[in-house]
Amino acid sequence: MRFSLFSVVDYYEDGSRTLSTRYEQLIDQIVEADRLGFDAFWIGEHHGYLTPQLVLACPNPAIVLSAAAQRTQRIGLNTAIANLSLRHPMLLAEDYALVDILSKGRLGLGIGRGSYPHEFAAFGQDREKSRDRFEESWQIIKQAWSGEPVTFHGRYYQVDGVKLNVQPVQKPLPRFWLSAMREESFVALGRAAQPIIAMPHLSAESLQMMAKLALVYKQGYFEAGGDASNHELPLVFFTCVAPTRTEAQDLGREAMLRFIPHQHHDVDIRHVQQEVHKLEERNQLWFGAPDDLIQIIEQHQAELDNRHFVFWLDFGGIPSVTVQQSMQLLAEEVIPHFRVEEKCRSL
Repeated sequence: MRFSLFSVVDYYEDGSRTLSTRYEQLIDQIVEADRLGFDAFWIGEHHGYLTPQLVLACPNPAIVLSAAAQRTQRIGLNTAIANLSLRHPMLLAEDYALVDILSKGRLGLGIGRGSYPHEFAAFGQDREKSRDRFEESWQIIKQAWSGEPVTFHGRYYQVDGVKLNVQPVQKPLPRFWLSAMREESFVALGRAAQPIIAMPHLSAESLQMMAKLALVYKQGYFEAGGDASNHELPLVFFTCVAPTRTEAQDLGREAMLRFIPHQHHDVDIRHVQQEVHKLEERNQLWFGAPDDLIQIIEQHQAELDNRHFVFWLDFGGIPSVTVQQSMQLLAEEVIPHFRVEEKCRSL
């Protein structure tokens, strides 16, 4: 079982901290995650403002991950997701090849086509055409990483005999995952034996529904000849861990009440509170003491067999010291429980 961390680098222009401080704290979190033994740190790519007061402040994860590569030794440096629809694929291939080189083969590329309409509008693109752009981009990136000159003539991109001047360390490709949100994506990507990453709060109304999606994906994956040794389904959950359940719930709910209004525009506080309560009822807010987290993870692993949990600790303006407290409690009191179980099973 693998355990990782995630951030969309949400930044609130309220004077609580500068943007440069936000980035410094993010890098510090990645460094601490490396020291504590987490498997990977995932970062989302976003552009423009969600609201006048909030920006998701990582337009190019490759830059942040390259900086983190210089201060870490073993942790995976991942995207969740890199948007393949907005920038030229040859530029993407160069940027992420450099991340893999600078990190000595630790790049993990979570990819997708984005979802926010304002991001496509900012780049003068039609959101409805993003699927085809994504498909062409991914084909070109894979060709570019083969080490051979790329020739590609598609609807959106034209490349004639261009050879990339940098190549990833990992062969034949760096580790990658495709974003899955709807049931049809779980089905199609499973049948194509493609690795995926998902956020249950966007895909399922209950653990049982998420288990159904995980099952149809897994069945398709193995029927298509997917590698059993590499099978996993990284799932991202909002998480806050504190010495007591009450403290964790208070901290986590406060952050959710700050984060959600920017996802649901023009809503009052009562509606926001209802959204938080709905996520709690779905068991998709992992706010608790270490023993609570152990119980939640055991329950999900038994239902899903997904083998990879990604903790979203850094959201809603939670102070960095609180994020690091959650990291430490997970690393010292939660994850060892599962490492001991795995060791016992292997004996």
